[in-house]
Amino acid sequence: MQDLLNAYRQEAQAGLFEAKALPFAVYHDREIAELETNKVFRCDWNFACAEQALADAGSYYAFDLAGEAVVIIRGQDKQLRAMSNNCRHRGTPLLDEGFGEVGNNISCPYHAWTYDDKGNFKGAPMPGQVTLDKQAHCLPQFRLESWQGLLFINLDSQAQPLSERFSGIEEYIAVYQPERFNSYGGGEVEHWRANWKVVMENALESYHIFKVHKETLEPVTPTKLAYYVAGSAAWTITGGKLVDDVGTLTKWLRGKYPRAYDHYQLIFLPPSLVMILDYDSLSWLHVLPDGPETCVIRSGTIFPESLFKEDQASQAFTRAFFREDKKICERVQKGMHSKIGKGGKLVEMERSVVDFHQYLAAMLFAAETDDFYEDENAALFLGEE
Repeated sequence: MQDLLNAYRQEAQAGLFEAKALPFAVYHDREIAELETNKVFRCDWNFACAEQALADAGSYYAFDLAGEAVVIIRGQDKQLRAMSNNCRHRGTPLLDEGFGEVGNNISCPYHAWTYDDKGNFKGAPMPGQVTLDKQAHCLPQFRLESWQGLLFINLDSQAQPLSERFSGIEEYIAVYQPERFNSYGGGEVEHWRANWKVVMENALESYHIFKVHKETLEPVTPTKLAYYVAGSAAWTITGGKLVDDVGTLTKWLRGKYPRAYDHYQLIFLPPSLVMILDYDSLSWLHVLPDGPETCVIRSGTIFPESLFKEDQASQAFTRAFFREDKKICERVQKGMHSKIGKGGKLVEMERSVVDFHQYLAAMLFAAETDDFYEDENAALFLGEE
């Protein structure tokens, strides 16, 4: 095991021009999966859902995070809170996973212990002569913060504030005015037979688009028009030129607008959120591990209600390239069981993957990482052209 840990650290902390693929065994080893759960997902800010998905009082979102049953509830007082979704009696999950609605009270489906929507214990039926201390049986609370309309949870009460964690990103995305995005559309929950890192690496780089997505993404966001913007182990932004098939008249009617609107950004917020941002919407792919060789995939979009129209054609397009990604990720996972195979050098278009690996090196091994890097392409989004 120690040899694998040493190899993991060595490859993960390498800079761009020395970086190689990670040792194959880290994509299926059970002890590595447990290490990542404890030192990554239990210690950093994890994406949960969009605020817009919990707009109404009583709405909730429940999910599993690193073995903890978590629920975010919009209380009757309109406040959002994150708390344990396990009953304080014998640990039964209180609310079903996914999105739902709850009234003023939450009743355990096992013995009907009851809590209010703030997590306060209200009582239990038929306690007999036993006295139940209400304060001692409240639901544990978790840190919950919002960034750009997205909700993040941290199980570590000592972690740095979310604003510090993602400090610096705002100046690059401001040109798209994401504060306009007031509506929400959710995707289906999917289960892929691949280690979560395989899926993240695939989502982070555009190097594979010309081959894997030849008929879907490549005609719209060609591999050769993708580029690095800025980033480090803390977060990464890459971008690309959108192929413009709009007619001359439509262009004239548009009038003058920032050249950045003809481009998109791919934003990586470690450990496991990748977002596509353009003028019309902010869409995401969120990955959570579900064992060493499986993961849960969640997607969604926020957008200005007046602009974004997701018709059947666009939904079919999204499903198509998701199927392509799932197929290739599950194929890669099979290759990770080779005993003699070794990964090769990463190319420059995989710089974002290098950032991801260095994030893992920092979280798992307290390794030093490269300094923040800003490419000349960043000028497009900073209004410096």
